[in-house]
Amino acid sequence: MNNILIRQEQKKDWQAVERLTRAAFWREERIGKIGVGAVEHYMVHKMRGREGIENLTFVAEVDDRVVGHIIYSVGSYILQPDGEKKAVLNFGPVSVLPKYQKQGVGSALMIHSIQKAKELGYGGIVFFGHPTYYPKFGFGEAKDFNITTAEGNNFPAFMAMELQKGYFDNVSGKFIDTAIYNEDLTQGPAKEYDQKFLE
Repeated sequence: MNNILIRQEQKKDWQAVERLTRAAFWREERIGKIGVGAVEHYMVHKMRGREGIENLTFVAEVDDRVVGHIIYSVGSYILQPDGEKKAVLNFGPVSVLPKYQKQGVGSALMIHSIQKAKELGYGGIVFFGHPTYYPKFGFGEAKDFNITTAEGNNFPAFMAMELQKGYFDNVSGKFIDTAIYNEDLTQGPAKEYDQKFLE
């Protein structure tokens, strides 16, 4: 798809963004597990003005319709053995309306946002995602940078990327994420927030 426009999110986009995020992640089987079909739209809502980085929050438009969204956050860090905290970015959710998935919208959001994060001087990204999708944007396994999860584990879906060369040199430790990404903490408030989408 060649007519994808990436631009910074504006307040006028908020409702459309939350609706598309809900549609992108909604799964009926999640209702039985956590009581709501998606929590990601609630996460986006809560991140604005808090962990979310306004300059790294983008929408994708196709034919003047908002069809995709990405948001980056601050507050995550690598806790090193000496107690020093090395700040890193996290991102997500990355949302694309189901009708527009697998047409390059998500890739356009990733490429644009990574470049902007570099230009703004951020050092690195650590996150959890699909290990078969994100390496094409430059991500590798976090273990290659001596970074583990908060529990001390590593696995292919736990990934990292340097935005500034050498940012992870002489760094090792545990990734401490912001609470907004903890589904156990968000599912209750997300279920309540989701009611407004049924009105």
